[in-house]
Amino acid sequence: MAGTTSTIEFDSTDALRKINMVAAQLTIVYPMLRNMGDYLITSHMRRFEKQISPDGTPWKALSPRYLKTKRKNKDKILQFNGYLKNNMRYQVENDELLFGSDRPYAAIHQFGGDINIAARSQQAYFNQKKDGSIGQLFVKKKKSNFAQWVTIGAYKIQMPARPFLGTSEADNNELVAIAQRHLERQTNS
Repeated sequence: MAGTTSTIEFDSTDALRKINMVAAQLTIVYPMLRNMGDYLITSHMRRFEKQISPDGTPWKALSPRYLKTKRKNKDKILQFNGYLKNNMRYQVENDELLFGSDRPYAAIHQFGGDINIAARSQQAYFNQKKDGSIGQLFVKKKKSNFAQWVTIGAYKIQMPARPFLGTSEADNNELVAIAQRHLERQTNS
């Protein structure tokens, strides 16, 4: 059979049409990214309830000094009014998922750091007793009967890192599963 040529012809138009249709659908990632964003919101809410970082490490406890003055949610770290927990946001833009917090103080809680408080003078309010002695604790203006100007020197507050943003291994697995489900739906349609 030397010198003979065999030619196999097939029409791939239908297969190429389907491949191009799937490829076009795969570029529509908005629903997948939205599902991922919804999942991240839920995952981070659970993490706030457990008070743990993405790697499962418990957040550093609140200082005893702060606990004395914290008026509400004393048993919850990173939650006073719940603004940090309840303001997790995501945005899908240009085939990209952005996730985080819009709170200006989120970074100091995530990474830790020093907060420098400048020296200042301010009016302090006290409660003067009938014998003329003054208590050492400050009171609210409307509960005071004695006020005095005080100067408070500059000081620094060291804020420990309490990472709350990020993904755990379980989160990563679920995000991959979301992508796989999205891919399966796209290729089966």
